[in-house]
Amino acid sequence: MNQEARSLIIGVLNVTPDSFSDGGTFLDPEKAVAHAWDLVNEGADVIDIGAESTRPGSAPVDADAEWRRLEPVLAALADQKPKARISLDTYKPVTMRRALDYPVDIINDISGVADHLILETLAKRGLVYWAMHMHRDPANMHRDPLDGDEALRAVADFYQNTQATLKAAGFSPDRIWLDPGVGFGKTDRANVQVMRQALTEAARYEIVLGISRKSFIGRLLGIPDPRERDAASKMLELGFLFAGVRGIRTHDVARLKKLRDLVV
Repeated sequence: MNQEARSLIIGVLNVTPDSFSDGGTFLDPEKAVAHAWDLVNEGADVIDIGAESTRPGSAPVDADAEWRRLEPVLAALADQKPKARISLDTYKPVTMRRALDYPVDIINDISGVADHLILETLAKRGLVYWAMHMHRDPANMHRDPLDGDEALRAVADFYQNTQATLKAAGFSPDRIWLDPGVGFGKTDRANVQVMRQALTEAARYEIVLGISRKSFIGRLLGIPDPRERDAASKMLELGFLFAGVRGIRTHDVARLKKLRDLVV
């Protein structure tokens, strides 16, 4: 199979003190850079670096604090040049602008889309924009979450409207990645349904999904420890590989790489 035709493996790198699955483990820049290299050596095509937790109920981090966590990691990776694309997980335009001085290839925006001015700038620079659907914000997304048909309609509208907005800002379709936001303001039933919807929409859009270690897996399958949800995550991610989604965001790169090597 052509390398570009395969789903990209996107390794998660949290440089935060409070992420739900590995909070604080890679807050130290040296440990973060070392883990980035571990992900690359395990087979990651993209390293997604985030400096603000988006777990349910999390508090926002100001842009300066976010950048203090990000900048030393980005600077080290710029010098070391790993053979993986760098994705920046942020919704703040000021952080996006600061990142333009570093070899960042992808902006992962959980808020959907930023203002038109920064979008035009990113499009002109040739970046990929990865936009995610979220109901409300991390602090409030699980108060009255979307369910059933309401969630499906909201995500379908998000795909259509966001694609149009990003095209108008100058992004080509291959540089528009759309994420249904599994676990972000949706009931467990809705999470399952929007995953199924994403598998069919993968023929129309560049779909990216992240379900690794998420709490709905723990609730549905009785696995309270996020680190013990990797095997269950892999079975869902295998379905994404079969559907040919653009990318899969995961904590467990090595085992996803083994599965992808079998999907030909």
